Amino acid sequence: MAPRFDGERLTLELSVHDLLDPTAQRSLGFANRGGYERLWLGQAIHGRYQDDALRDDGSYRREVHLALTFGHRGWEVTITGRADGVRRDPDGVTVVEEIKSVRRGASLAPAVREMYEKQALLYAWLLYKQSGEPARAELVLIEIGGDGAERVAVDGRFGELEAAVKRRLNGMIRAYEAERMAAMARREAAERLVFPYPELRPGQEEILAGVETALEHREHLLLEAPTGIGKTAAALFPALRHALAHDKRLYVLTAKTTQQEMAETVLELLNRERAFRSLTLRAKAKMCANDQVLCHEEYCAWAKDYQVKLQGTKIVERLLGDHAALDPAVVFETARDCGVCPFEVSLELGRRVQVVVCDYNYAFDPWVRLGELSPEGDLGDTILVVDEIHNLVDRGRGYHSPELSADAARRAGETTLRGGAAIHRQIGALCLALADLVERWVADALGEVPGVPKRAAAVEAALPEDELWRRRPELDAAFVDYLEHNRDAKSFRAEDPFVRLYFDVLRFLNGLAVSDAAFSHCVERAETTRPGDRGAKLRILCKDPSRFLGEVISRTHSTIGLSATLSPPEFYRDLLGFDRHRTAAVSVPSPFPAERRRVVIDASVATTWRERSAYAPRIAERLAELATAVPGNLLALFPSYGFLAQVAAHLPAVPKRVLVQERASADAEREAILGHLRTPLLGEVLLLAVAGGVFAEGVDYPGDALAAVAVVGPCLPSLSLEQQLLRAFYDERFDRGFEYAYVVPGMTRVVQAAGRLIRSADDRGVIALLDRRFLERPYRDHLPGDWLPAEGAGALAGDPAAVAEEFFAPANARPRSSV
Repeated sequence: MAPRFDGERLTLELSVHDLLDPTAQRSLGFANRGGYERLWLGQAIHGRYQDDALRDDGSYRREVHLALTFGHRGWEVTITGRADGVRRDPDGVTVVEEIKSVRRGASLAPAVREMYEKQALLYAWLLYKQSGEPARAELVLIEIGGDGAERVAVDGRFGELEAAVKRRLNGMIRAYEAERMAAMARREAAERLVFPYPELRPGQEEILAGVETALEHREHLLLEAPTGIGKTAAALFPALRHALAHDKRLYVLTAKTTQQEMAETVLELLNRERAFRSLTLRAKAKMCANDQVLCHEEYCAWAKDYQVKLQGTKIVERLLGDHAALDPAVVFETARDCGVCPFEVSLELGRRVQVVVCDYNYAFDPWVRLGELSPEGDLGDTILVVDEIHNLVDRGRGYHSPELSADAARRAGETTLRGGAAIHRQIGALCLALADLVERWVADALGEVPGVPKRAAAVEAALPEDELWRRRPELDAAFVDYLEHNRDAKSFRAEDPFVRLYFDVLRFLNGLAVSDAAFSHCVERAETTRPGDRGAKLRILCKDPSRFLGEVISRTHSTIGLSATLSPPEFYRDLLGFDRHRTAAVSVPSPFPAERRRVVIDASVATTWRERSAYAPRIAERLAELATAVPGNLLALFPSYGFLAQVAAHLPAVPKRVLVQERASADAEREAILGHLRTPLLGEVLLLAVAGGVFAEGVDYPGDALAAVAVVGPCLPSLSLEQQLLRAFYDERFDRGFEYAYVVPGMTRVVQAAGRLIRSADDRGVIALLDRRFLERPYRDHLPGDWLPAEGAGALAGDPAAVAEEFFAPANARPRSSV
């Protein structure tokens, strides 16, 4: 945990780790804190050693909690820690063990060894002060991949150690007092903070009140409000003001880069006094100066001597002094020029700023989340604002739904075998054996017959858990040897298939370890176009991520979730892990004049899977007619790329430029399309895109950028084993399986997509829904209430082109805002 200061009661709570030299602790990559513990090897190695010690020594205790409270310079200081092992030697002296996993044949760097020894000695000192009995410290160094353990007695006098602890406490208290003065200045700035726009839009006052109430009472809030109402500004203003006034940290979490840009704009407007520092975190792959996926001081020039360069260049202090808003591009260029790892510098900055804007991953993905948000962290002074939080349900499932591919294992084996060294042959054999295991298991589970062509299929089935766990130690040892070989041969490379496979195995084993009734185990034969691939996979499906998401959310001061689509609220509350006793749900009605929007449902077409081919020509014709009738840009959204292509193939000529979203559109291509839509002089556009993609969510189309949006079908998820398992799970839990597994996510995409159209009280346009199912239950139940006339959904049926012609007729036309 981070040190916990209470300036009112003059109490300080901290851990043993807080007393260690931060310079020695902040090595990079695999060098961090003892090498390969960062690779999750350490935990398994420690566990095996402790199990053996418990069996062989009756005096042995594992994971022993230690605590000491004493007075220092008017403060009441409490130091806590957890010793790896404690035993009593024959001479009656208690021995405190600090267990570390080390590389085979490698010696510890002097600074790292000194840190480990001090850590062990601190635990022994705590035990001595707590019990009053003699104690000594010992390092237990376990070689990764080996069976032996080296015991190293740690020399040290408790009196000298206690003096060093007090010197460290003096520095921490001085730093706290300086930060306390800075916090007072931020509190004063919070009192002067004003809303970033001249006046509130309709509906924003309700958002402000809801967020303020949640923050004041340490509650969570699920806030549903129409797209374009200004949710981001209305939520960030009170969240930031509360964070500055009460010395809390604010994290703004988003699913897309475009949403981060919106948050950055609001924060910039709120920081005219430069009263706080904000940072936008970019993905590690985009912040790597040498394009390496794995970092290590011996492999990367920017990681080498990281702490020395960090202190010598003062880069963190300079960036904080020069910039109120730390842009990742500026951080990258500055760090690269200083020869320091840009990604690690951004993490250093993230610990020092008051506001961090980043992807969901940094809070909720257990493999990449920030240390400050780890399970060991205290989040009582943390506020999360989660934009488009409806996306977090699928993201949360994905974080805990690993898969293991026979094809990936085979490619890793074949690629590694080309190396020619003994380690390459060993790894090649391990990978190919793993590929054979997965292939054989899938074939047996699917009942495949040798010699008969294999077809795509997936079933719920048991997985070879025991066999995979048995292979873990050999894979661990081979992985360490492989990295050592690459270091010695200077042959390390980015995107190494064996390294990627190794992490896939670790994630898969972790998925097996945490599986419960909220998980399903599956085997799959997937379609593949890569020559030689067979598509065999083992899969773990997390159907309910609430346990893992809630573990983070429940520890925060408040979590504010924003979206235009959070109905039904209990569905999102429960699947996102919000405590029902601590969570409020607020739905803000649309403030936009109903007469400036026309909704029409084309019941003459159908888009079910079986009917798509038959109706594709008619849908293309109806879209062309609508595009002709609309005086401006038309955004047409489809449930899939395949259906989009099918309709596009039948599209007649239209008096607009037709742009089509590609499956792998680059950022530059996306920006070029958006630029065309936002520039009237370039001509009118018909954009064909997919619902749920970059053109349908989290993007602004201001002013005349859009005149109409057409959504083709309810955009249900495709029929798959995964969705069927979700349906069964939701049936059992909510008794609404089909609705929650298919209709809710599909109609969420529909409403999100249509929300691109009306972004202000001055905007006007047509929303066309093409499918007769929009008039049927349960689909019509998920249409926004302000879309429906008093006569019901049936009154919306009509011809989209005719409705558009009537709506945009000169007698009805009013100028649209260009702002």
